[in-house]
Amino acid sequence: MLVLLINLARRPDRLAFVRNQLDALEIAFERIDAIDGKAVNVGPGTDLISPVERACALSHRAAWTRFLETDESHCLILEDDVLISPQARWFIEDPPGFPKGAEILRLETRLQLSLLGSGRRCGPPGFKVHPLFSRHHGCAAYIITRAFAERALRDLTVFVEPVDEVLFEVKSPNYYPNVSYQVRPGVCLQAELYEPAQSAAVSRSDLEMDRRVRFPRHEPGPRIKVQRSFLKKCLREVARWWRRSKAKVEFLYARFIVRRAWRDVPFAGGILPVAAATLSVSGSEQALQPEVQALRLLATDG
Repeated sequence: MLVLLINLARRPDRLAFVRNQLDALEIAFERIDAIDGKAVNVGPGTDLISPVERACALSHRAAWTRFLETDESHCLILEDDVLISPQARWFIEDPPGFPKGAEILRLETRLQLSLLGSGRRCGPPGFKVHPLFSRHHGCAAYIITRAFAERALRDLTVFVEPVDEVLFEVKSPNYYPNVSYQVRPGVCLQAELYEPAQSAAVSRSDLEMDRRVRFPRHEPGPRIKVQRSFLKKCLREVARWWRRSKAKVEFLYARFIVRRAWRDVPFAGGILPVAAATLSVSGSEQALQPEVQALRLLATDG
């Protein structure tokens, strides 16, 4: 499987951070030079997307383009602040295990509840892949098929929302994939979400401040209290009861008929020793999985 790492030229620290993890897992990769929204004019900001977010989206599009220049059937796309669990290599080394009919397989988790369909085992014991029916933001680690890349490059020429909204915000009018799947538990995590590493330089988001530099939405005017007749009040109560009943029916249908449920998506855990060293995580030895401890012993022996 082709592995592409999106990296800004001005962030060699992040390049080394992810390279060390991939080298420890013996996974070859290719660097994609990210478009720097602070140095390149990619168009004006709007209330939905800032110039830096648009540059990020175009960087992902550049990775899709590079993917189609190869003969590979699947491609893993990584951002340069990602923590990679050792179990991730199971999904990278076994493209035939990719869920049938899926266009995108998310390896990353943002540690948030997601509406997931019935899962099936994929990868090592304890891991499943689920159809994704709700938003799960972030584009730090995902696998795409060749068919998706071909279609996306044809259709996604202009981004009016951040790329993670386009790929993983199911209710967005700009949502694009036909079928997305989520690995549970997730095997990748952005460093900023790993609590012991939040003070490390590589975990500081280049986008966080720029996300706020969007054109502000207009503030709504003051609400005016409306006087309603007794009949209209009754009708409002009936409408409220109807909405609640409909929501309950939809919940029961999703849960027991089509078998969708809100589930947490935890991180698989066990960061690599090279990542722990970069992040200066104290006491990380206790958190390491046996496989990671073996990697450390091999590195020490070498």
